[in-house]
Amino acid sequence: MTGPGAAGDVGGTAGLAHARFDVGAAERDVTELCRFDRYQASDGIMAAAAYVAERAERAGLSDVRLLEFPADGGRHWWTFRAPSSWTPVHAELAGVAAYPDRPFALAAYSAPTGPDGVEAPVVRLGAGPGTTRGVPLESTRGAPGPARGAGTAHDDPERLRGAIAVHDDPDLPLPAALDLAARYGALGLATDRVSGPGRTGRIELRAGGPLLAFSLTPGQLADLAGRDRVRVTVRTHGAAPMPVVTALLPGEPREPGDPAAEEEVLLSAHLCHPRPSANDNASGVAALLGAAAVLAGVRRGRRAVRFVWGPEFTGMAAYLHDVAPAPPVAAVNVDMAGQDQRLCGGPLIVERSPDHLPGFVNALAEYVVGALPQAGRSYSGAVACDTWAWRATPFVGASDHSLLVDRSVGCPTVTLGHWPDRFNHSSADTLDKVDFQELRRTATIACATAAVLAAAGEGDRGELERIATRWAAARLLECLPRPGAPPADRAADRARGLLRHRTAVALGALDGVDRLCGRPGDPGPRRWVEGLSAHVAGLLPGTRSEPVGPPLRRTWEGPFNLRGLAEAASPAGRDWIDGRLAADRSRAYALMLALAHGVDGTRDRAELARYAEYAAELPVGTDFADGFLSVLVEAGWAEETTTAERGADAQAPA
Repeated sequence: MTGPGAAGDVGGTAGLAHARFDVGAAERDVTELCRFDRYQASDGIMAAAAYVAERAERAGLSDVRLLEFPADGGRHWWTFRAPSSWTPVHAELAGVAAYPDRPFALAAYSAPTGPDGVEAPVVRLGAGPGTTRGVPLESTRGAPGPARGAGTAHDDPERLRGAIAVHDDPDLPLPAALDLAARYGALGLATDRVSGPGRTGRIELRAGGPLLAFSLTPGQLADLAGRDRVRVTVRTHGAAPMPVVTALLPGEPREPGDPAAEEEVLLSAHLCHPRPSANDNASGVAALLGAAAVLAGVRRGRRAVRFVWGPEFTGMAAYLHDVAPAPPVAAVNVDMAGQDQRLCGGPLIVERSPDHLPGFVNALAEYVVGALPQAGRSYSGAVACDTWAWRATPFVGASDHSLLVDRSVGCPTVTLGHWPDRFNHSSADTLDKVDFQELRRTATIACATAAVLAAAGEGDRGELERIATRWAAARLLECLPRPGAPPADRAADRARGLLRHRTAVALGALDGVDRLCGRPGDPGPRRWVEGLSAHVAGLLPGTRSEPVGPPLRRTWEGPFNLRGLAEAASPAGRDWIDGRLAADRSRAYALMLALAHGVDGTRDRAELARYAEYAAELPVGTDFADGFLSVLVEAGWAEETTTAERGADAQAPA
């Protein structure tokens, strides 16, 4: 890219991408993708993948491939298990709810009943004194039940056998209700616990399991609970493979021996989720199709830009394990790109690459957001005053970028999305919740970030170093204590530890510039960052904690996979993981990944807890950290080494 859009003109790149993005085409793409039930290996996702492949070719990409992987539930890519092929055809709770008339009504991987269906009794589940494995079966003994209709499991769980279990008790978690229904031979379960006003929420069962399930509104569930029996029909098939679409925007021809000639920047967006799932993630898929058309219409960069669309986690695992010739140099993952911020309730999120692998992509993506064209100005025109909002957040890893950033792959990656979203994973994630100007902004950030990464070379070092040092300074200055009383000893010690941690992250951004430019630059910017760190340190009282325990070394294969760890853990270990996720899923997930990413052969348990706290920017209790690390060790995914071995396999400075 030359002139506006060159790596040395990041603001021009953002403006060009924004101007050339086709909003109308994006709206047509989202509308079309919302037609398909995009389960991970199904007829619907195959049709969506074929649509995406055709649109990628029309956008001007080359090497467009629609790859098909066996969906047998047995194949693994590292610890990631292939999905089981499952296409829903028709399902019905007679007189209550039907699929495909109502999206999300049928739980993913529901077991089929046969073409004619089954007549089943209706039995009510609840919480209370009748228990199995410590899980209550009904609300309080003697509490009033429905006036007529559904019986109750009460202290006779055998009543569940062959029945449809009605689950409407907030004191009985849905996973526990499903476990009870399967344990006692229920035909299936119906619940309103994942639904909201006028919408049904997503349920995913264990693939190949014996249960079927329906997600209902409270009114539908009350209707079902008033019946003695119901006819249930579920028809499915398992013939579809798992698709992954990949396409390439080649880099410009390079001299032999130029490392950039073999390098790729990756843009990814997951293709799966039930119909309609407009924001999650038809919007992300459409954003990258639009970005592809923009990038194909300008001069190529030094590096190629690779696009990947496939089922979340499993598609990326299959691509990286079986297809990718080498890890990308950097990536942008787009997941939930177009939320109407007022309707859905959340800002645009730039989720940073984790602190063990910061690269330069964090600083660049956040700079691009600030360079987006602004529609509103202050009264004098001096300050941009648009009404949309954005935030940069610590790494969580609840999308495909989790694989890319693992130490085993080593690709610095930011994710663009929106959170919170009150309609996520529900039938109300519909086209009317998409703001296509917001989608345009998200696509522009992805497009411009990829364009700069693809074009960057030694001639661009000056601007890239300025972006990196500005970002680094802001991160270091955040370590200063707030005005007020002097901090307590522990808080002061934490502040110094956080500063050391952030300094390594800041220097990692400059290392990323060196990587893109092909060689180390002048030490001036690094010395400036180190000097600022020393100045901030002078304002922070405190001492340094030294490691005292044996360091932990990772022994799992490939990118970390929490679901794979749960499969490898003992029953007690699985219960520990499930219990923490049930209590606060998002927080627990973020902390578990931060702890896992910190395992590098140099840190003991206390250091890992501190690392996770700094990286996730959340408190990490000693019990939580020790419990998770014990699960890792007990499952054979990590081992505690001798102190003499400390550092033997360290892989990152942060």
